[in-house]
Amino acid sequence: MSMQTPSNRTASGDWRPPELIKLPPIYAWPPQPAAVAKWLFGFPGYLWPMNSLTLAIAIATWVFLTPDLAAMQSFEAWWIALILVRNLVLTTIFFGGLHLYFHVFKKQGDELKFSSKPLATNNKRFLFNNQVRDNVFRTLCMGVPIFTAYEAVTYWLFANGLIGFIPIGQSSVAFWGWFVGLLLLAPVIHSVHFYFIHRLLHWRPLYRSVHRIHHYNVEVGPWSGIAMHPVELAIYFSTVCVQWLLALHPLNALYQIHIALFNAAVSHSGFEKLMISRQVGIESNNYFHYLHHKYFECNYGSTTAPMDQLFGTFHDGSEQAQKMTRERMLSRIGDEA
Repeated sequence: MSMQTPSNRTASGDWRPPELIKLPPIYAWPPQPAAVAKWLFGFPGYLWPMNSLTLAIAIATWVFLTPDLAAMQSFEAWWIALILVRNLVLTTIFFGGLHLYFHVFKKQGDELKFSSKPLATNNKRFLFNNQVRDNVFRTLCMGVPIFTAYEAVTYWLFANGLIGFIPIGQSSVAFWGWFVGLLLLAPVIHSVHFYFIHRLLHWRPLYRSVHRIHHYNVEVGPWSGIAMHPVELAIYFSTVCVQWLLALHPLNALYQIHIALFNAAVSHSGFEKLMISRQVGIESNNYFHYLHHKYFECNYGSTTAPMDQLFGTFHDGSEQAQKMTRERMLSRIGDEA
């Protein structure tokens, strides 16, 4: 377990894990079967706890909190409003709960916190001159309606037979095999999609007009996760469009939306782990993304897929990686001058 020590925190208040960031063993060569099995089934690992928790929320939402698909063959205000209210409640509970735990009640203090600096107040870059209020407003008043719109369109497409529910070779075994396979691949789909749309958002015209709003959040909290410009939110949640092409069941698409939603809160918590006890913690793995907010020209995706390593933007937290990132930033400044 990565624990905070005085030697890990700098004089400026920054802290980093004692070990460098590594890609999962599934990408190692030669293959490491034992390490891959531990990564897949261990705690924490690929399946447990975050992806399993997100899937559990998606299943409960689909079974208990979603109207019957047949009722969604036409766009009607009642069922769209029902989904909107449900999403507002789920988002408020999840994002707000993490914020209260880490940043209001300070249950972990500064233990495993990447920066001892507080979230911004009296800052004109943010709406209401306050980072948290800005982030909450953007999340609930912009983010939730936009991913709700994607969800509503998804159900309408399924309800009208325009996507999904096509038996593979009339075989129920193949159908459910594809269904489970897409559930397992959904975090990878999100990671690959996020990398490419994130690189697009750093294209100078889009960055200046859209993405810079998200980057105002240098020190981050859970509400920072989807605190974005509406255009960026539409691009970010377009990850569900991949499932429009692949999914045979609406739950696959809902799970894809929930991964994009809940992972954003966790990866922006500002902490390496949520400590359940002194010995057990749920890893956020968000130091990888925190480095992107801090250094800008690195870590556009996540470690679930090796896109940053493939395209030379991987920052593992080392001094060598920091030097390469700095050179890349200077090169970009020179190109734009």
